[in-house]
Amino acid sequence: MKKIHLIPFFLLQLIAFPLLTKSQDSTQQKKPVFTATAAYQSYVHFLGRTDSLNSSAAMVITGYQLRNGLYAQGAVIFIQNQSTPFELTGGSIELGYRFPEKKHFTGNVYASRFIYSNQSMLVQSALSYQTGINTSFKTKFININSSADLKFSDHTDVGLSAEADHLFIIKLKKNEAKALAINPGITAYAGTQRFSNTYQKNQTQNIFGVPVNNQPVTVTEEQSRLSILAYEATVPVILVWKKFNAFVIPSYVIPQNILTQSGEHGSNRFYITAGVGVRL
Repeated sequence: MKKIHLIPFFLLQLIAFPLLTKSQDSTQQKKPVFTATAAYQSYVHFLGRTDSLNSSAAMVITGYQLRNGLYAQGAVIFIQNQSTPFELTGGSIELGYRFPEKKHFTGNVYASRFIYSNQSMLVQSALSYQTGINTSFKTKFININSSADLKFSDHTDVGLSAEADHLFIIKLKKNEAKALAINPGITAYAGTQRFSNTYQKNQTQNIFGVPVNNQPVTVTEEQSRLSILAYEATVPVILVWKKFNAFVIPSYVIPQNILTQSGEHGSNRFYITAGVGVRL
């Protein structure tokens, strides 16, 4: 069965929901919070790497955060393409902690468990767990966001990212949680890549300890390297209307260091992510 690549949709909450708190007072922020989001992505990929199915995906996300910053959230993923009309293919469970928001700093740590159907088409079906940290340092002119993670399957991979963005907020009504947020940003993604290196070398045969002749043999070695994997530009546009929100995120991804010899392929691509949500 062909496999497809998918960016984890639960990361959308890191985009949409932190913006919602800017429209609420400090008393409301200290209350427990329930969130629910339905999202759609027009192009299914992993850092620009994809296959020929041209799949789209939908996801439903729910989460609950305690007033002390501890949170849990879960997601289910549906895939649609030319050979699969609409199919539940996997999901995730995440537990984490959001740091108390300071004047210039926010962030969270998390651990995720990925769950797949028996016929899952997700290439992450080899990925069982992921843990990491996200941080954001805010200034008047630009926000610097970074992340680091470990992905666990039959081996461990490292992921890194760095982003620069600027948040524009247009209040629709004074002193009310009604606003339009526009948050353009550019992100660079890096991570470990595993590949095979095949070469030939001469091997000496010995008979009773006496070298007889050299014969060429083929040797294959598994190697790993840390590489830039993609650049991506996004322009999230989020409408907040009291407890509800809607968002559209135009994105353009530019994959880097594609391992064609390992069967990877991808290209520069524009796609849209859109959804609606509620925060109670």
